[in-house]
Amino acid sequence: MDEETKRQRKPFPWRCSACSKKEVDLRTVPYRVKVNHDGRLYELEIPEFEVPQCRACGEMVFDTLADEQTNRALREHLGLLTPAQIRAAIKTLGMQQKEVASALGIAEATLSRWLSGGLIQSRAMDNMLRVYFGIPAVRQVLQEVKRDTAVGSVAVL
Repeated sequence: MDEETKRQRKPFPWRCSACSKKEVDLRTVPYRVKVNHDGRLYELEIPEFEVPQCRACGEMVFDTLADEQTNRALREHLGLLTPAQIRAAIKTLGMQQKEVASALGIAEATLSRWLSGGLIQSRAMDNMLRVYFGIPAVRQVLQEVKRDTAVGSVAVL
């Protein structure tokens, strides 16, 4: 976790909601979590998970920053594009989010959530993003689909 992210939290120690002692401090612990994504259950091991934890009773406080670490570990485990990679590809193409969302047939809000890290794209959409960003001919075909809905309705060898 970077210094900017750490500064977003209120100063430690915090009061523990489980034992009421003011013993919650930031700890780095190994953490194992099961995450359901895209219809599958994944078990992740995060060796250096930074989380507020009570020194007295061991209770962990899962906040937005803990969720971000879990999401980052899931993306890495699945080999999915990160929000920064998606953002960089859009910028490289000189496109607006609205244009990319339209071409992919998704809501602009969905793309926005992928870019903010609030939502992790499915494996299928990750594949589509990679193909869309990596192959100019695919971008062209998707433009043609808007004009002619029969494009791609028959497989071509």
